[in-house]
Amino acid sequence: MMALLKSIGVLAALVCCFLLFTIVCLVAINASDRTKSPNTLLIESWLKQQPIATHNNGFEYTLTVVGTHGDNTSPDQASMFALDDQSRKLTRGFNAACIQTDMITCRQFLHDNDSLITAVIDAYKTNIAQYTRLLSMPYWQESDQFLAPEHQIQWSTLFQLRDLSLMTAIKGVNTTASNIDVDSVTVFLNKDTHFWNNVYHSSRSIMSHSMAFNALKQQLHFASAIAEEDKRFLTQISLWQVPFALTQTDFERILSGEWLFGRNIMLKMAMDTQIASTPIYKQWLAKLFIKPIDDDNLRAEYFVNMVKEPVSTDKSISLIQPEYCNNDNYLQQLWQLRYNPLGKILSCSYYETDIKLRLVNMNNEIEQLRSNLMVTQ
Repeated sequence: MMALLKSIGVLAALVCCFLLFTIVCLVAINASDRTKSPNTLLIESWLKQQPIATHNNGFEYTLTVVGTHGDNTSPDQASMFALDDQSRKLTRGFNAACIQTDMITCRQFLHDNDSLITAVIDAYKTNIAQYTRLLSMPYWQESDQFLAPEHQIQWSTLFQLRDLSLMTAIKGVNTTASNIDVDSVTVFLNKDTHFWNNVYHSSRSIMSHSMAFNALKQQLHFASAIAEEDKRFLTQISLWQVPFALTQTDFERILSGEWLFGRNIMLKMAMDTQIASTPIYKQWLAKLFIKPIDDDNLRAEYFVNMVKEPVSTDKSISLIQPEYCNNDNYLQQLWQLRYNPLGKILSCSYYETDIKLRLVNMNNEIEQLRSNLMVTQ
C-alpha cells in the first residue's frame, strides 16, 4: 500500500513538474513580440491618406449631424438629428411604399399621409438642410480612430434623414397630395448619387461601403419605379451612364481599413485588461498572450492575400487556411498555438468568409440594377 502511495506521489510530482515546465516554456516563448512583417508594412502603406480640411469632409460633417453609437450623452447631443416615434414610423412606411414597390403604391401612400408628411418636413427643416449641405461635401475620409465598433456612424438615423429629404424633393413645389415633382426629384437624385458614389469609392470599412451600396440600390429601385411612367430624367443623372466598377485601389483601401478595424479591436481589448479594477493575474495573462504586432502580421497575411487573389466562387482556389487553423490535426494545431494563441484563434475567424467575393457580389448587384435601368431609356 505504501509503495502504491509513493508511486502515486512520484507520478503527481512528475505531472506537476511537467506542467510547471510547460508554463515556464510558454512564458519564455511569449515573452516578446514580433517585428512588423512585409505584409503589415504594405498594408500600412495602403492606409496612408492625404489630409483633407474638416469643412470639406462629409464623414466629419456626418458625425456632427447623427453621431456614433459610442457617443455619450452630452449637451452636444442635443444638436444631433433624432426623429420622434411618429416621424420614424412615417419614414419606414415611405421606404416600404415608394422604394420597394411601384408608383401606384407610392402615390397612394403620399395621398394618405399628405398632411403628416407636410408637418414632419416643416418640423425638421433645419435637419433636412443639414443633409442638403452634406450632399455638397466633395470628400469622404474616415479617421483611423473611427474604424472601431463603438465609433460606427448611426447609419439608420442618417437614412431616416435621407428619406425625409427625398420626401421633400417629391413634394417639390405646387404639387398635389399624390403627385411627384419629377424635376425636383431629379435634382435631388443627381446630388444624392454623387455623394453616395463618393462614399462607395472612398470608404475604408466594409460597414461604410455596405451602407453606400444600400443607398445606391435604393436610388436605383426608386428610379426604376419612376421610369415606368417618366423616363426623361434618367439621362440627367450622369453617374448612371457609367458602370459602378471596383478597382484594385478600392480593394486595397477597404481591406486595409478592415485590417485597421481589427487592430483597433485588439488594442482596446489589451487596454481594457489593464484598468485598475482588473485582477493582477488577468493583467499579467493579457500582457503575456496578447501580442499586438504579431496580431497585425497575422491579419495582414490574410488581407494582403485576399487583395491579390482573383475573385472566384470555386472553393478549391479560395485562400488556404494556415496550419494553426487546421482542425484535422489537433496536435499540430496545438503546437502552432504555442505562441500568441489568442491572436491566432481570432485570426482563424477571418478565413471563414470570402470578404472580397462579398464586395464583388454587392457591386454586381447594383451594376445589374443600373444596367436594367439604362435599358429603359
